[in-house]
Amino acid sequence: MTGSSGDRPQPEENILDDFGQRCPRGKVIGGRSLTQQYRHGADVEKRLSIDNGALRIQPLVHPGWGRAGIAYGPYQRQAGLALSIFMLNGHNTSEGNSIEETLKGRIFRWVRGSEANPIGNRLRRWAMSPHHRQNTGQFYRWIRNHKGRFKQGHIKDNLALGWFPGPVPADPTAVGNSIVIRANGPENGELWTRQGDRLTPTLQGLQNLQTYYLVVLRETGAAYYAAAIPNAHGLSGFPYMRLIGIDSHSSHHSSSSNEVYAGLYQSALGQVGFRVDTRVYGMQTAVLPELSVWYGTAQMADTLTGNGGLDQTAATLGGYWRMVEGNLHRTAQGLAANASSHLALLEMAAPAGALHMMVSSEENLPECGLLWRTQDEENSWGLFFENGQCELRIRERGQWTQVAVDGARGLRLKTRSCVQILDDGQTFSLYLDGVLLFDQWFVESRFQDQTGVGLAMTGGGDVRFQQIEVHPRNIPIPSALKLGTPWQAQGTEVFVSERFDGPIQELAGKSVEKGAGHWRKELGRGRIMLTGEDSARVDGSAQQPNPGRLAYTVDWVNPDLADLSVDVMPPGTDRRQGEKGRGGLIFWQDPDHYITISHWLDDTYGGASLSSFFHISGFEEIYDAVWTNVGKRVLWGKRHRLRVVFDGMNFLAYIDGEPVLYRALSDVYPQVKRLSIQRVGIVANWEWGNDTGSVFSRFIAKA
Repeated sequence: MTGSSGDRPQPEENILDDFGQRCPRGKVIGGRSLTQQYRHGADVEKRLSIDNGALRIQPLVHPGWGRAGIAYGPYQRQAGLALSIFMLNGHNTSEGNSIEETLKGRIFRWVRGSEANPIGNRLRRWAMSPHHRQNTGQFYRWIRNHKGRFKQGHIKDNLALGWFPGPVPADPTAVGNSIVIRANGPENGELWTRQGDRLTPTLQGLQNLQTYYLVVLRETGAAYYAAAIPNAHGLSGFPYMRLIGIDSHSSHHSSSSNEVYAGLYQSALGQVGFRVDTRVYGMQTAVLPELSVWYGTAQMADTLTGNGGLDQTAATLGGYWRMVEGNLHRTAQGLAANASSHLALLEMAAPAGALHMMVSSEENLPECGLLWRTQDEENSWGLFFENGQCELRIRERGQWTQVAVDGARGLRLKTRSCVQILDDGQTFSLYLDGVLLFDQWFVESRFQDQTGVGLAMTGGGDVRFQQIEVHPRNIPIPSALKLGTPWQAQGTEVFVSERFDGPIQELAGKSVEKGAGHWRKELGRGRIMLTGEDSARVDGSAQQPNPGRLAYTVDWVNPDLADLSVDVMPPGTDRRQGEKGRGGLIFWQDPDHYITISHWLDDTYGGASLSSFFHISGFEEIYDAVWTNVGKRVLWGKRHRLRVVFDGMNFLAYIDGEPVLYRALSDVYPQVKRLSIQRVGIVANWEWGNDTGSVFSRFIAKA
């Protein structure tokens, strides 16, 4: 835990910890960075260390809050004070829960591994390998957390970061201004932000990628941002970020002081006994004067106070209001109306990515609404409040259509309510006082590029609109924040291409369509057969699956980079047919060193995943596999494009152009050496079951 504070200087305004100096386990907390920042926090089980330029957080034997985390401070709370973190959460769907499998069954599976090697050879390699000597701790975790011994309850919130009232909060999801990652099963992870006295879900389907998080304090509450790489689901791509939530409520202090700490805390890592580490590349605090204004990064904002009519008046920031109908007018308490229908529109430079507004009424609640994705008064989306309920509507060619109704939630008298809309252009979600309305995210493209917003009221009363702010979908990351760049690489020249043409026969021995050499069976007892229809199929069925891991490779020209892609169609057409998809790609140095990345599709789970396995120094620890749950991106009988870029150390995997999984080999094994890529190819993997007939087409390899 954090030590006494007598010898600690107050931190400077701008703190940057890039974790550039190695530090052994158990020595991070209480130490200092190269620039002498004191590291507060907790490391009860000595799970924190620093290597290869990043903080490492390993799985806890006893999952829970207050046991692993790092913090800096104290700081005096002020508007514009920002915490930025660049990191890779070990697994966004990490959970702390009981291992239902028996301990005997778990050990038996560990001994057998992936069955790519004989058991005797496997155990001998394990004893000799420098990378696999932490299994004693792994075995202890299994013993402590197997069925009947796990006592902590089901932990789904696995990571929390932001500003907190102390260096080691007992539950960082319950205090402060925080971003929280919550496990969400088949959809992988969810992003939640603290808003008022609750956590609010803001993004579903968070993939396992290097991610930036930014929490900027305001006079009241905070604004939350996140970014990954281009095309990542729900997030802007570096060097841009997306606003994922605004807390307009209290500062959540548990003491009367105005002190806050910048912190990151982990409660759980991995799932059901799998081992995966979190990596933090940098943490920075800074006062950002440009974000100290009440509307932060907005492109349009207006207090909506003052006096006189709204028509043709300038917003506080970003444009002029135009009354289409009626006459809204400014008051000291906000925008009000007389007893008729009113509609005001404002055109912005870019589509809205986030909208936030306050609404209040003391005695009367007429129908009112917030419009966005507005083309003109005839075409728009709108969130309306009427008769104590919420309605989502779309207006097309002048006709309003009701899309959804939430009868359980609505505006309340004598209450100042917060309305929020988040919209990435493909998906939007709507909130009232931090509650997700309609209990769903809406996947919608209609009017996605329109740049107008609007305010609507029907009838008079004393309803007031106050403090509207609208943020663009892509916001430049402030230049003062310097935490590094996410890893990306790509091949520019095609050296091998294969459409798997030719008569029905085994793939082995076939000359590649473009490039030198022939396909060679590298692993396995099964077969991949040309179909005679420009594809290759794993020779298997639900009744007789392919026996174990099966890989075919071709010679490769560049040992330092391979950018591979292939179309994969899992077998079958739907669930409950007994079909299993395990198709993917392989990067090969030699029989003792290779990695595979393949999809996992099975009746036993309500989604699919993309999984990576590492065969290093002749041994493969299957419980070091790293995967990401990809929901419905992979389905039976539906072709998807799998792409993986690997430079011998780092890999980044895509499904249909969307990045879903990043890892460095050194994230798994700190002392590992970069692999030399000698051969590349396709694989039907073993992963708790075998492939029953995946079909491959259009293999392309670039460097």
